[in-house]
Amino acid sequence: MKWSVVQMKMYQSVDYIKQDEKIALYKLHQQVNEPEHTHNFIELVYIWQGEGYHEVNGKSFAVQRGDFLFMNIGDRHSFAVQKDMQYMNILFDPEFLSEQLSSTDTTSHFLPLKLFQEFKDSLDNPSPHVTFRGKCMIELELLLETMYTEYCAKKSGYLAMLHGYATLLLARMFRMMQHNLLDSDLRTAYHMLPQLLSYIEQHYAGHITLNDLARESFYSPYYLSKMFKECLGFTFTEYVHDVRLREAKRMLLETEDSVESIGRSVGYEDKTQFFRLFKQSLGMTPQQLRKQM
Repeated sequence: MKWSVVQMKMYQSVDYIKQDEKIALYKLHQQVNEPEHTHNFIELVYIWQGEGYHEVNGKSFAVQRGDFLFMNIGDRHSFAVQKDMQYMNILFDPEFLSEQLSSTDTTSHFLPLKLFQEFKDSLDNPSPHVTFRGKCMIELELLLETMYTEYCAKKSGYLAMLHGYATLLLARMFRMMQHNLLDSDLRTAYHMLPQLLSYIEQHYAGHITLNDLARESFYSPYYLSKMFKECLGFTFTEYVHDVRLREAKRMLLETEDSVESIGRSVGYEDKTQFFRLFKQSLGMTPQQLRKQM
């Protein structure tokens, strides 16, 4: 009797990464499970929305927004999706950062690099799963959006910019590995925060209040107000304005809608308030931003 051997699929760098760039960024929407596979490039995954399980080298991690995963060359991993999952993939050949990494086979091989030397002693056995919460999560998402915009636009010097951003991204990853959220009095809030931020981002255009979040989370408005200030460094209202203005900026740059209609669509019925907050946040009026296109 002959036994058939099911060979694990290996994704090849040439199919996903342009060889003259050595880095690629993708925004993906996963609705079905991804079977176990491996690849000959480095893969970073940031979960932007949804929930599920990510298995790396036989170890399973529950993931949601704010979770960051590192898969090196030869690592085996798979996705099990519970809710529609949106995530960003950053793929790169190891020599994109340094020629010293051309034969790397474990995450820890990054640490002897001069760039990351200071992390070496405290991270003898780096985890492939890193959790970002609170203000650190917001800062990470801004960095990832900046990287994605740079990669898509491909303006002069974009590879040099992406090299710097990738270095910053890995340094933040190693730093967060060192950080222990269990010491925080607000550790429950940290883990609840991604769902609340996603709720705001789905309802920001309407009249959304702390009472709405309280009904959604079963915590008091007072506790949520404290959570926003201590976890993110700014208030609930400031975060709602930030989400609205980021969307307004995107619409100004990507659509031909009038400034007034854009203001209304992101939640500002008062045109004066929209103009004031926009200039306060971006240092220019909506019209001035459009003229820079």
